[in-house]
Amino acid sequence: MTAVVSQRHPGEVDRASVVPRSDVLATMMGLAVCLLPFLTPAGPGNTALADVAIGLCIVLAVLWSVREQLTVKLPYLAGVAGLVLGGAFAASVAAAPIGIALVLVQDLLLLAWAAALALGRHNPAIVAVVTRTWCGIAPLYSGVMVIAYLLGINALSGVTAKDGVRAAYTFGDPNLAGNYLVVSLFVMAACKRPRSPGVRRIGYGLVLIAIGFTGSNGAMLTLLVGLMLSLAVTRYRRSGALVGLTTLAVSLLVVSVLFVFVMPRVDLNQVREQAAGSVPLLRDSFGRSDSSTNERATIVQEGTSIWLRGDATGFGPARTKATLAATQAPYVKEAHNDYLATLLERGLIGALGLLVLGIAVLVRCVHLVLGTLPKVYADLVPRAWLLAVIGPVMATAGGFYEVLHFRHLWTWLGLIAALVLVMQDEERGPS
Repeated sequence: MTAVVSQRHPGEVDRASVVPRSDVLATMMGLAVCLLPFLTPAGPGNTALADVAIGLCIVLAVLWSVREQLTVKLPYLAGVAGLVLGGAFAASVAAAPIGIALVLVQDLLLLAWAAALALGRHNPAIVAVVTRTWCGIAPLYSGVMVIAYLLGINALSGVTAKDGVRAAYTFGDPNLAGNYLVVSLFVMAACKRPRSPGVRRIGYGLVLIAIGFTGSNGAMLTLLVGLMLSLAVTRYRRSGALVGLTTLAVSLLVVSVLFVFVMPRVDLNQVREQAAGSVPLLRDSFGRSDSSTNERATIVQEGTSIWLRGDATGFGPARTKATLAATQAPYVKEAHNDYLATLLERGLIGALGLLVLGIAVLVRCVHLVLGTLPKVYADLVPRAWLLAVIGPVMATAGGFYEVLHFRHLWTWLGLIAALVLVMQDEERGPS
């Protein structure tokens, strides 16, 4: 979707407006990215300092667009509109509390954040600051948190009695922390930052250790998915489609052999019992995987039952737990599944919106894999195709988390939107 503020071609703005050292908008976006990991202590409605910075970025982006008379794109508008309309309609039909409106406002703010980041199409300084900050803060943050965990500084490592010895860091949730770090790992790989290979390997190591300390089984699974796809996509870019597809097929074959022939011969219950009685971190991660899987299966079963008894309009955003309680379900919790939650809470309209959003993301990921960035952007993101890997990573995570309100998800969405718009501008050439 496009909001036309002027007819000036993007190339003109690139030449006239790029001031990397004094660009207030780019600097503020860097600050917002820097604050993404710091979500606790949370404010009203689970707000955080990052939200203040994101709000300022949106305001500055509007002012800059008007001043420079830019043609502004609103990526993902159709999908988010479906989610918001579905949520609003479901809330009105179900007479949900007025506080539900806050969830819909969050949807719109995250869309605006992605649109503001997409202005990197006009100014490479935005892409430069966002990527450098993200790739710098992730390993630094990981290093500090690893030290805090090893020294037993629970106030910083986020270890609580609720999660055993799993580290939530400053996210408030170990799974959210693990997901942020997995995404950050692929952003670092795509941008080849830090630039020094030795320092970058150390950064990778710190991030991987920090992921391990979260004890998040979901983070480990999505990391495996991302690594497999990264290998296949990289082979495609270097050696062509045949080699890339062969690599992907071999990877899938190896995983299939493991699940079909090896796993059935392994007594998983015995392994879990040994894990539960050994290292505390294994006890609170792999050792609880069986109960965690059963819990999620129960939630899906209960949610499906409610859906089949409903009228396809939904029960209103963030109302799964309340609905389960009202129907006296035996296991009352949130959905922990974006696909189920969207269907239950926003109905068929919201589910259609989620599908449209997914297609929009898929199209951009394919464009990154197949396309080539102009030199100024290619220098900032030398392996842009690795950013596309984050799409399947988050799609997989959506099966056992509710990721649609993850701030780092929308930061990535805005970043890839900017890069794809740059590719499209390059393909069209000057007006």
